[in-house]
Amino acid sequence: MDDPSSSPRAGGPSRRRSFTPAQKLEHLAAYEAACDRSEGGGYLRREGLYSSLISEWRRLRDAGVLEDLATQLLRA
Repeated sequence: MDDPSSSPRAGGPSRRRSFTPAQKLEHLAAYEAACDRSEGGGYLRREGLYSSLISEWRRLRDAGVLEDLATQLLRA
């Protein structure tokens, strides 16, 4: 029988990552720069991100939400 401690989830599920508004803006800028070089997919794989996250963050950025949150956090 397989050793249960060798399974990928031996310690239970991993914690979901969260990103600050500033980190989201940094990822968006880096991803868009990578897309200019036709390397957008590689950037997502390297960073372990999904395109749906980028789409959501872009929508928030375009609505001004991310900049507002980042500014508020810097003032606090």
